[in-house]
Amino acid sequence: MTGVQRAARSITLAVTCVLPSCACPFSGATAKPCTNPCVTHVVLVDVADDAEIPAMRADSDAQLPLIKDVCGYQCGSPLDIGRTNVTGDYDLGILVQFASVEAYQSYLEDPAHKALVAKWRPKWKSSRIVDFNSIR
Repeated sequence: MTGVQRAARSITLAVTCVLPSCACPFSGATAKPCTNPCVTHVVLVDVADDAEIPAMRADSDAQLPLIKDVCGYQCGSPLDIGRTNVTGDYDLGILVQFASVEAYQSYLEDPAHKALVAKWRPKWKSSRIVDFNSIR
């Protein structure tokens, strides 16, 4: 094995071993939630006009997963399977995940996020936001 081959093999091994442990495994445009420990941001929205729900979901799906620091994303409507203790009093649930608190803070300042909030927040009847951190 030549020196160049050994170097290439070492770099490949280092990248294979280090990268999966350093960040959330998903990057922009993902529709999958993170499986690694991460910061999770959940928004439950009650839209004032139900006719607006598909447009808000489409805007969220088109923009939020593409923001640089997003590593996991899901958006959907309440699921009713008859469990009385599960909250279903919202129109749209949005889950966004980040590899770190700093990544979440950067997302909050991202122009695409700010524009989406500026467009849709006035059309909400109410919202509940929950953030939690599974990074130890």
